[in-house]
Parts: sequence; structure tokens; C-alpha cells
Amino acid sequence: MNSFALFTDASLNPKLHLGAGACIVVPAAVLEQPAESIEASAMVELLRIQRFEDTSSTALEVRTVLWALEEYRMKLRDFAPAQLRLYCDSQCVAGLPGRRAALEAASYVSRAAGRPLKNAPLYRAFYELHDQLGFNIIKVAGHTRPAARDTVHRIFAYVDKEVRRALRSML
Repeated sequence: MNSFALFTDASLNPKLHLGAGACIVVPAAVLEQPAESIEASAMVELLRIQRFEDTSSTALEVRTVLWALEEYRMKLRDFAPAQLRLYCDSQCVAGLPGRRAALEAASYVSRAAGRPLKNAPLYRAFYELHDQLGFNIIKVAGHTRPAARDTVHRIFAYVDKEVRRALRSML
């Protein structure tokens, strides 16, 4: 079975409700290489950027993951079923699998306000893709010092840097 790593990150301008999402898909074997062998020029070809409008930070993080998972599915549609690890720094995304039972039991309705959760459609779509693809989520510590970066952190730092650059160019 093939294994892949999907890195996602997002950057938001909260005043404009405008965001950018970025993703990179690499074979899991790349993560076994020394960090210093991962070059930005090699990542350029793999990087995908998406613009998101009328969004909040939570919605942007989930929307970016949903878009990235669809990118992953399109890119690898000719491969046999694969094991996927999703790397992101979003506490919300990393916590969604653990929140699923409670969200579904409450029918995606806020206990405090008694109204449907604003991001309920995104959460449902996330769980649907999670069921279909069976991916594991690995929460990455964002903004690590360069000296402390392993291969995962080096790739993630590149995605983080480029998504922030993309958002600046959209403004």
C-alpha cells in the first residue's frame, strides 16, 4: 500500500474575511530523508494555493483541509488505495475526530445558543472525507526555529511561508 503525507496551512486577513490555503502532497518516504535534503525548489512544483473569501479562521482551516483532500484524491486517483497522514497546525482540525461523537449526538446544534453550528456543513464534509479516506491527523507545532526543524517541520515551514506570501499578494 502506498503512503502519502499531506501538509496544509492557511492564512487569513480577518478584516477582509479573505484567506489563502496551501497544500503539498508527498510520498511518505520523503519524510525519511534528512531535513537538509528538502529544498524549496522541489516543493514549488508540489505546492497548491487556493483563495477563500467570506471566511473566518476556523472555517478557513477546515475549508483548506477539505480542498486539500480533494486535491489529494484528484492527484492520486490512478493509485491503489493509500494510507494518508494529514499534517496541519490547526487545533480545530486536529480536534475534529475527537469531537465527532458529541457533535453528531447534538445534531450539530450549539448547546449554549440552541442554534445550528455555523460550521456544521464543513464538519459534516470533513467527517465524510475522513470516513472515505481514513486519514490520520498529525498536529504540527507551527513556527519552530530553523535549527529545531526535522523533515516534517521543514516541509510545513515552507507551506506556512508560502501561504502567508500568497495572502499578501492577494491583498
